[in-house]
Amino acid sequence: MQEIPLDDLDLQIIHALQLEPRVAWTALAPILGTDAVTLSRRWERISGAGTAWLSAVRGSGEMVAAALVEFSCEPGRVLDVAHEAAQLPEIYSIDVTAGGRDLIATVVSRTDGALADLLLGRLGRVPGVRSVRTDIVTDVVRLGSDWTVQALTPAQQDRIPAPRPPRAGAAKSVTADLAGALRRALEPNARLPFRELGEQVGVSAQRASDAVALLRRSGRLVLRTDVAAPFSSWPIAAWYFLQVPSAELGAARRELATMPAVQYAAIATGASNMIVAAGARRKDEVVRTEMEFARRIPGVRVQDRSMVLRVHKHLGRLLEPSGRASGAVVPLP
Repeated sequence: MQEIPLDDLDLQIIHALQLEPRVAWTALAPILGTDAVTLSRRWERISGAGTAWLSAVRGSGEMVAAALVEFSCEPGRVLDVAHEAAQLPEIYSIDVTAGGRDLIATVVSRTDGALADLLLGRLGRVPGVRSVRTDIVTDVVRLGSDWTVQALTPAQQDRIPAPRPPRAGAAKSVTADLAGALRRALEPNARLPFRELGEQVGVSAQRASDAVALLRRSGRLVLRTDVAAPFSSWPIAAWYFLQVPSAELGAARRELATMPAVQYAAIATGASNMIVAAGARRKDEVVRTEMEFARRIPGVRVQDRSMVLRVHKHLGRLLEPSGRASGAVVPLP
């Protein structure tokens, strides 16, 4: 694919879609000072190049068991291991990193037992793995869907329409089968019109609309927009392994939730009780982020850190070395 840089309008479109992935182009046009046709064409170019993409994933309410897994690989086998591990549906994302581990994978299962089976069995049998270290996630402080490229002004952000709620007379629940069917149908295109969505899952457009609204409001379904980091205004990412005094975990949660650079944060079991992924505009900001942790969180110690060299898989999508979506997807469970 031809490399296509993102200009200010492109980043504003991405930011708007991060706030509301299904916002109508006609509603967004006056906010960005252009027309709906331009916005539609821009997004088609951006998404067609794999520079940004939409995802439909289970919400945190349906993620019963999660872990962060660190792989140490045999010399020269890192990308082989990443490729093999990426075929496992339970592995949502894989980062290739520099530092004390070669790969960091986000793993999600429906039950603790299923997670244990994966960790104790299939992961250790991936060829080329030298060792595996696991941190069980006990609570998620911030998800990647909470992070944005920060291209819109506060006034523009305030004007982005909120998702439409379900109608007052709509069904008050969505079956697991319908929820799964809707999520799978939305995975390749989270902006799929409700008429087409309903046809795919066998319900009316209105029922599809109400069900998606209810699932999103309840946290069972998350629609999100992601961007290839090298093409964004935050091209660098790093993982930080923190030890926070137990008495300060509440303060740490509040502070991390307000740090613009933080893309993901979780409380975990293991040598580090809080694990954070953060973006940076320049390499020197990686160290400055550590300084910011120390300034904001009393008693915190950064026990280790790893810089992301390449994102191999993100929410089921396999990425190219450039960071763009390749078009290949391993369906999420």
